[in-house]
Parts: sequence; C-alpha cells; structure tokens
Amino acid sequence: MTGRDAELIDRIQARFGTALMVMASVFAVLIFCDRTGAAMPNMPAIWYSSRGVHLVVCGGLFLMAAILLQSPVPAKQSELHGRPLFRSCRLFTRHDCHLCDRAMEVLLHFQDALPTIEVIDIDDDPQLVRQFGESIPVVEIDGRVRFRGAVNPALLCRLIDAAELQSRRHCEDFSE
Repeated sequence: MTGRDAELIDRIQARFGTALMVMASVFAVLIFCDRTGAAMPNMPAIWYSSRGVHLVVCGGLFLMAAILLQSPVPAKQSELHGRPLFRSCRLFTRHDCHLCDRAMEVLLHFQDALPTIEVIDIDDDPQLVRQFGESIPVVEIDGRVRFRGAVNPALLCRLIDAAELQSRRHCEDFSE
C-alpha cells in the first residue's frame, strides 16, 4: 500500500467517523428530549416501542465513531531518505522527574524520525534552571522549543508529518 492509498483510507475513515459522531449526537439529543418530555418532532411508532435499546444504540454509535476517529500514533520511518527528519532533538530534564521519563518514552517511540536525543539535566546548570524552572520537561527540536511540561504524541506525530511533507516537496522541486 502506497502512502497515497493510506492517506485516502485515513480520510475515508475520518469522514465516516465524523458522520457516525454526528448521528450519535443527534440520536442523543432525541433521547434526551424524549426522556425529559421536551417538545419533539413526531416520531415513528417504533421509536416509542424500542425505548429500552436507545441508550445502547447511541452508546454503540459513539464508540464506533471514537474508534474510527482515534488518531493512530505509529512510529514513523522517514520514507524519503531513511534518516531522521530533524537535525537536533534536546530533552531538558531534572533529577527524579516522572514527566521527564514519560517524555523520553514518547520521544523514543518516534526515534526513527528523530535524531539522537540529547538529554540535558538542568540541575547541573544554574542558567538552565533559571531559564526553564518548573516547566520541565522541555523538548527542543531543531533549536525551537516544541513541548513544555509534557510531550503530546499526537502533536509530535503532526510535527513529524509536516516535516516529512516539507521534505517530500523539497525533493520534488529538485526532481523537476
């Protein structure tokens, strides 16, 4: 499967998941109106005879939508060059920092798209302690601070996707 095929499948999946979420939301509003006695449009007879399954159906629709809309966060390998998409990645940490450990786990999950992760303990440098204080962990990619306090895997995935797209466009410009 090519990258374009995967992208098309992702788009179809996202649209179907969004449609299911809208349907589930409308269904939830109808259930709420029915249960509270609020003004409701005339419903078919089956609506009133199947009240026991409304919540199950609505919950199922929300669950299916959530599954379809779940953002996959796979480890990415640069398809273009077989090398990292960025020049540098620095993780600023402190001693006994559980958030720093979690940030490192997330970064390692994406290690194929990232260069070697440079770990810097700010407790060893008063200047860095003043600069970052309690906002540790801090992740700096290519000289720009990208995350403070925690690393969001979905946002890191988007950052990697954007860098990959930019790299692909750059390669296409030279191939023409």
